Amino acid sequence: MTAVRAAESLIGPGRAVVGASALVWVEGPDAEGFLQGLLTADVAALGPGGDAYSLVLDNRGRIQGDMRVHRDGQDAFTLVLEPGQGEAIAEILHRYHFSEDLEIIGPEPFALLSAAAGAAVPEGAADLVLPGRVPGTVDLVTGDAEALLAAAGLAVVPAEALETLRVESGVPRFGVDMGTSTLVQEAGLENVAVSFEKGCYLGQETVARAQHRGRVNRRLRGLLLPAPAAAGAEVHHQGRAAGRLTSVAASPAHGPIGLATLRREVPPGGEVGVEGLDGTARVVELPFG
Repeated sequence: MTAVRAAESLIGPGRAVVGASALVWVEGPDAEGFLQGLLTADVAALGPGGDAYSLVLDNRGRIQGDMRVHRDGQDAFTLVLEPGQGEAIAEILHRYHFSEDLEIIGPEPFALLSAAAGAAVPEGAADLVLPGRVPGTVDLVTGDAEALLAAAGLAVVPAEALETLRVESGVPRFGVDMGTSTLVQEAGLENVAVSFEKGCYLGQETVARAQHRGRVNRRLRGLLLPAPAAAGAEVHHQGRAAGRLTSVAASPAHGPIGLATLRREVPPGGEVGVEGLDGTARVVELPFG
């Protein structure tokens, strides 16, 4: 099943999940260079109207937040964040802003509607239209969710539909499946959020070393569960703690599933125990096939 068809099967055509976002704007002649040196994505390669998923790291290469970067124009960018990250990311931007000729504006709250990719959205009805973080979806950023729903003829579907699709797709969420001590490769984001061709950025040395010279000790995996489980449940392998469930969902295609960051010695195809469950869970590569 393609990503779009999977999204249509869970969210449904002509439907959308209504959520929230926070926007931060970085504007000025030095905006491109400032973001290029701070974020993992190749911001300089974006043309006007282009966008990229990116991380911001600390100097030890640990993830401090994630975002979509949209280039509004030559000297103007919009950062689209989850609402709980707005203040923290703005604080990081201000911390590293010294003498650059730019302004950092926000965060400001906006609604974010997630629909199956290909949803018919009248031109200008949304403030921003971005590829969704979840494959097969599109994200519509707006200051007026009700007006956008009406203009696009979209009905509201519960958030659980998007959450199930996110878990099936193996997309980690900051503050849930990854946090401020997580390395890029532990979250499996090296191929979707990092440019290995651009110049230096904050935390680059750790990312490059893990990519080219060694392996990380943990990795985000999927679990096919024998029964529904609770997020936070401890995962065991061969009598030893191996990680914790971070996200769970009831998948129409796979039954109870979850995400967990597991020690690297736990192989895909292996069996693990999950706190509170009888029987064993099977470890799988992401996304769930």
